Amino acid sequence: MLMTPHAYLDSIRQRGITVWFRGEKLANPVDHPVTFPAANCVAETYRMALDPGTQGLMTAPSHLTGERINVSNILWRSRDDLLRRIEWERAVARRTARGALRSPGLDALNALAIITKRIDRERGTDYRTRLDHFLRETHEHDWALSGAMTDPRGDRTKSPSQQIDPDLYLRVVERRRDGVVLRGAKAHQTSAPHAHWHLVLPMGCRSGEEDWAIAAAVPSNAPGLYHIYSRQPGDDRRVEGSEIDVGLAAFGGCESLLVFDDVFVPPERIFLNGETTATRDLVHYFGSFHRHCYGGCKVGIADVLIGAAASIADMHGVLERPIIQDKLTEMVHLAETMYACAVAASARGEPVEDVWIPNLALANVTKLNVTRFPFEIARLAADLAGGAMTTLPSERDLRHPELGKVVRKFMSTRSGIDPEDRMRILRLLEYLTHGMGSTYFLHESLHGAGAPEAMRIMLRKEIDLAPHIAAARALAGIER
Repeated sequence: MLMTPHAYLDSIRQRGITVWFRGEKLANPVDHPVTFPAANCVAETYRMALDPGTQGLMTAPSHLTGERINVSNILWRSRDDLLRRIEWERAVARRTARGALRSPGLDALNALAIITKRIDRERGTDYRTRLDHFLRETHEHDWALSGAMTDPRGDRTKSPSQQIDPDLYLRVVERRRDGVVLRGAKAHQTSAPHAHWHLVLPMGCRSGEEDWAIAAAVPSNAPGLYHIYSRQPGDDRRVEGSEIDVGLAAFGGCESLLVFDDVFVPPERIFLNGETTATRDLVHYFGSFHRHCYGGCKVGIADVLIGAAASIADMHGVLERPIIQDKLTEMVHLAETMYACAVAASARGEPVEDVWIPNLALANVTKLNVTRFPFEIARLAADLAGGAMTTLPSERDLRHPELGKVVRKFMSTRSGIDPEDRMRILRLLEYLTHGMGSTYFLHESLHGAGAPEAMRIMLRKEIDLAPHIAAARALAGIER
């Protein structure tokens, strides 16, 4: 059953999720000026699933119940599912200037579906049955899931068991007949304070590190579980109550440090429990799946930024100048290149177990482009915006009974353009290139789903150079 956006927000309000922000324990993760835009961003995925104009894109039939469900919770059953994923990721990002809202949970679901089926076949476990049961409940309740893989990691030269503090990787600290107890944390958790459940995944583990090889579903209101909400550039502006100065008032994003202070998990919610040899494949699939989606969500944000850059050029009266058109064309070229790579990864997808996966090499190529192209798009947008983007008077100055006239006088451009509209577009440009939005468009593009070297490592594994060498040797007339 599809949940309304209002019902979703109420469910998060009432769930009793523990969130700390700047040393203050919040009443809930919705009704705070800094947290509401991020909650509303997730709510938009519920809103779009009910909107007749986007419902066909944002919903699909459940393979378990047959009912239509949000695409954020499906297992990919075909190449078309992969292609549509890029489209709806881009559509959501265009609506919110934010991406990857529920994508980590979706990627975790599909990675776990592959790995649990494989382990069950090899070891006679029932992990996939447990996962299917949880997935059926997710479809019935329309839960929002987060995918939690990244550990704080401590000393990067050491594996989980070699750390001075063993809690720097999430681990099992107690095994009981009725379940396990988890201690540690997951870092950089996108939209996690606004999820109903967390799908916890391990990073790569070695033999002897069975306590760290744990995958499970944990309810967001589990005792001992809490968030430390991250700071973002300019988040104080939301507390000021200024609509213009925040750059984007309705939507936003969030990251958190998700802390597990001896959190209990029953057996039916455990999907991996000590199988260290499976952890590297799990990381491989989850990471590549998540990199694939960046060719949709980051492109949608780029669409907004390109539109804002074109708007400000128009307000300045220079939109039709060749040099301006050249820069806008380059921005579009970079955005569509990221999109094209993701589409290619989808089109070259194939089934593994009972899940269709994108081409892993092309998924990593997609993300490598995403680590670079948004920065150039942002640079070109800043170039087109001019210096006013970061030197604007405040909204209070604009609304001031005496200063307002002065601000409007000197923020004016060509005839017919409201100076306030110019200020709004400039603040949106600032938001996406330097402010809170840059967290998601730039820095998440660089490090989300792994730093650039992680993609290169994957490419070295996925790309077989033998055919390239054979082609070159044949053309050069070398027989052996």
